[in-house]
Amino acid sequence: MHNILFIHSDPKIVKFYEPLLSRHFEFDSAIDGLSGLRKIRLKPPGAVVSDYHLAHLSGLALLKFIRSQGHLAAVPFIFFADHSNLESALNWGANDWIVPSSSSPEILLNKIYQHLKYGIHIH
Repeated sequence: MHNILFIHSDPKIVKFYEPLLSRHFEFDSAIDGLSGLRKIRLKPPGAVVSDYHLAHLSGLALLKFIRSQGHLAAVPFIFFADHSNLESALNWGANDWIVPSSSSPEILLNKIYQHLKYGIHIH
């Protein structure tokens, strides 16, 4: 079973997505970028779902770190981001994105499966 690291500062968002994702993956979460980085170093995830705007270390800085590490570089990274942040996220190697206002757990689940199974990279 793949492990998914879900990084978001809003506990309500985590609780919204966790029930479905935890049925399909080993689910772990972090509330800020620095906590997420610590978890990535302790146990490299199968995929990362992260908010773009995080405390202590931005989602973009976290993505840059992951892409710079050989053993982590291929880990699928999906952002919660609005359209104003997409260009920089994709330029740094984000695999995909979710627009928070128009998403559901099922949409995110499908995106994670696509990237884990096929290694799809949206660009």
